Amino acid sequence: MTAYFAWHQKKIAKEQAELAREKLRHDLYNRRFEIFSSIFDFYYAVISWKETPTPEQQAARQRFFKAYQESVFLFTKESGIPDLLKMLNDEGGEVIYFRENPDKHKGDPAFIIEKSKKFTGTLMAFEDGLANEPPACSGSRGLRLRLLCEGPVPGN
Repeated sequence: MTAYFAWHQKKIAKEQAELAREKLRHDLYNRRFEIFSSIFDFYYAVISWKETPTPEQQAARQRFFKAYQESVFLFTKESGIPDLLKMLNDEGGEVIYFRENPDKHKGDPAFIIEKSKKFTGTLMAFEDGLANEPPACSGSRGLRLRLLCEGPVPGN
């Protein structure tokens, strides 16, 4: 009888461990998807940014910055995701600065256009990388898959 209870407890423990792994995988996917969607919210905020940003634009910027900071914990350095988000944050910040301070570059609208094009080019390369990938998480290590399907948390 004791052997039966021990076997049953072991079985339950294995099932609980499997459930915990699946929950972690699901939670990581959700957090990574939040980062993924924050990129596009940030992009749309930046391209429409004016001298006085709307509360929605400011919220999108804060959400993206938070996602950028979290990316270090959710992705490995080798995935390139933290570096990509840093680049988008830096370039987006430059565009925002110049759009919030148009008087400082009044004589050089080409400079502001150049900064906006650089940011847009970075995001378009990002979008192209997403568009050219298979939809499943098996085998490929493309950009979309690194964002959404990367393995366990770095360091594990």
